[in-house]
Amino acid sequence: MAKGLLVLMLSLFAGPVLAGWTYLGNLDGDTVMFDKTTLVQTKRNATIWMLTNYSNMTIQDVLSVTKWLEFDCDKNKYRLLAVYGYEGQMQTGARLIFNPNPSEWGPVQQGSVIQSIRNFACLRYPLLPKR
Repeated sequence: MAKGLLVLMLSLFAGPVLAGWTYLGNLDGDTVMFDKTTLVQTKRNATIWMLTNYSNMTIQDVLSVTKWLEFDCDKNKYRLLAVYGYEGQMQTGARLIFNPNPSEWGPVQQGSVIQSIRNFACLRYPLLPKR
């Protein structure tokens, strides 16, 4: 029983570490990805994980940051549900940033990486019609 509980707890806190990241793009040498397998859609909201691998160490001494995003698809807004930063790329090494506190809602900026992820996360219909 205790071993099963430990496995459950570890899987909950592992988060997107075992994720299947999908390449989104490269911005100033930094690679941005999102995990389609973490997409959860509700009536008007969607949540998904995103990962940024930095080409150089940031001021916080991290090389990768994961963000759990929530979108209000109807109002074109988003917020961060959690942010984690790691000393290595692809969430390797020590976790140096741990912020599980949701941020305030803000607008999705036209032409931003966040907008590209929102477009995927908020898509409600198949791309191709059923035959």
